[in-house]
Amino acid sequence: MSKLNRRTFTGLVGGVAASAMIGRSVGAQDATPAATEDIFAGVSLQPGVVPTLFGDIELPASVERVVTLTDGALDAAIAVGVLPVGLTQSSNFEAVAVYIEDMVTHDPTYVGGWGEMNIEAIVALEPDIILTDRYEEEASYELLSAIAPTIVTGEIEVSGPDALQQWEYEHLVWGYALGKEAEARETILALRTRAAELQPSLGDKLGQSVVVFRPQAEFPVVMSHHWITGVMLSWSGMTGNELTESTPPPHSGNTVSLERFDLLEADWLFAATRNEEMVQALQDYLENPSFQTLDAVKENQVARVSGDLWSGATGVLAGHAMLDDISKILIDGEYEA
Repeated sequence: MSKLNRRTFTGLVGGVAASAMIGRSVGAQDATPAATEDIFAGVSLQPGVVPTLFGDIELPASVERVVTLTDGALDAAIAVGVLPVGLTQSSNFEAVAVYIEDMVTHDPTYVGGWGEMNIEAIVALEPDIILTDRYEEEASYELLSAIAPTIVTGEIEVSGPDALQQWEYEHLVWGYALGKEAEARETILALRTRAAELQPSLGDKLGQSVVVFRPQAEFPVVMSHHWITGVMLSWSGMTGNELTESTPPPHSGNTVSLERFDLLEADWLFAATRNEEMVQALQDYLENPSFQTLDAVKENQVARVSGDLWSGATGVLAGHAMLDDISKILIDGEYEA
């Protein structure tokens, strides 16, 4: 089996100054997301051609056999009604992400996982098209494009939470490549509408701060408020804190030490655990005197959420799963640390 390393995240964030004063909340704002066709105004899709990181790709005459190489591409395909014949394992390194497993109603072939792919398996599937994202390296793109037209989404500039998001752009491009542009637009707008409709139900929690982090034994990984997790919280009417608002997406990397739990100060903490090691790390955090000084901990407002979802997934279906959690935790009060 030929395995090829696929992508690396580089230069995620700069260091966080040790003297930074981190507030509990950056303040509430009008977070109601725009849910009109205006958000697509800057995207130009020409008939029969898909814009990609490596140039325009001409679409095949028929697209039936689809291979997805990222969680986001799988999310997009399923959301517009396409079940790929080949896909990759999620961050759990076992199967698809838990939030989407009930939607994979067929028996697909796994062609790799995070960081690697099985070229022979992809070739054997004889795909009409391959969907992947902007982290695909040129060397692997060359191999993939020799198998089938490969859609490597480019990167857009995101001006704020109300603008078209990177993951929404990817959803739109992948949907277009599958002949499902209308469905892609509709599902994007429906997610934004649902998020805004949660706000009235939040009551006095509206505008409170939420920090999403991945508990690890060595250091917590704090998700950027500009990543999909923060965007869904913003659209629902919640805020981040100074650290999450100033951290570029996707997350803080290894810049937050166990000695700086104060950087996580917020009204609520969402702990995204992927495995038993992270569950244990969270319990160790909860017994740490420094962690116990955080308002969310003192108020018993620490909620454990799926790490597959909250620290790895992107896409419209992931957004809906996050809204499910936001509703369950902040509105229904159903959660545990």
